[in-house]
Amino acid sequence: MSLPAGSTLPTAFKLVHTILSSNPQAGFTTRELVREGIALYQASSSSGEASSSSSSASDTANPTPEAAKGGKGKAVKGRSSSGSPGVNVVPEGHPFVSTSFLKHRVLPILQSQDLIRKSVHHPSASTSTPSSSANATAQTSKSKPTFRWTLTPPSSTPSSLSTPAWSLPHHWDRILAGETPGKLHAELSQNKMARQVEEKERGFASGKLRRTEREMWAWEGRAEGLTTRLERLHLNKRRANARPAKERRRRDSWEKLFGSDKRSSSQVAA
Repeated sequence: MSLPAGSTLPTAFKLVHTILSSNPQAGFTTRELVREGIALYQASSSSGEASSSSSSASDTANPTPEAAKGGKGKAVKGRSSSGSPGVNVVPEGHPFVSTSFLKHRVLPILQSQDLIRKSVHHPSASTSTPSSSANATAQTSKSKPTFRWTLTPPSSTPSSLSTPAWSLPHHWDRILAGETPGKLHAELSQNKMARQVEEKERGFASGKLRRTEREMWAWEGRAEGLTTRLERLHLNKRRANARPAKERRRRDSWEKLFGSDKRSSSQVAA
C-alpha cells in the first residue's frame, strides 16, 4: 500500500531526513527544521519559484498585520523594525504545509517509526547573578530546556538472534518511496516482538531468566500435575503450603504406576 499521489508526506520526510543528516549529533529544534526546510525547498525550486519564494520570505520578515493573521505559521514574540509582529510562515505549496503540520503530523510519524528521536537539552546555568528583575526574567527564559530532533543511529551491537535486526536505511528508503506508515509500523512491531520472544526464550533456556506464573500457564513444556502459586490462591494458608509436596507425591505415584503398567505390558507381549 502506498500513500495517495498528492500526499506531501514523502517529500516532507525527505526534507527532514536531509536536514537531520547534515548535523546528526546536535540535531535541530522544530523551529530550526522549519527554517532549514524552507531554505532547502527554495533552493531546489526553479528560478522563477525561487524568486517568488524570496519575495514571500522578505514579506515574512516584515509582514503586514493582515498577512500576519492570514499566514500559516506561529506568531513569534517580539516585533520587527517596522513595529509589526513577526510570523514564522511556511510558503504556500511547501511540503511542511505549516509549522503545526510538521510538529503534529510529520515528526510524530517518523518518531513512531523509530527513525528519529526527540531529546531534551538543558542549557548550562550561568554563574552571574542578575541585578534586576528584568535580567532575572531574561535569565530564566534562557535557561529553559529545548527539544531537539536527531536521526536514530543504527545499532552497532552484533546480534546472534535468528530473527534479523530491522534495517533503518531500508526503512527510510521505503517510507520515502511512499509506502504507508501504518504498514511499516506493523512490520516493525512484528520484528521487535519476534526478537524479544526469541531473546526471552534464550534467557529461559540458559537459566538467566525465570518464567512468571502466568507464563508457566501457557508454557508448552510445563510439567503436568503441578500448580503455581496463583492457582492455589483459593486454598487456605496451611493447604496452600502443603499442596506442592502433595502434588509431587501424587505425580511420583503416577509415574511409578505408569512405569509398572508399561513393564507388565512389555512382558506380556514378549
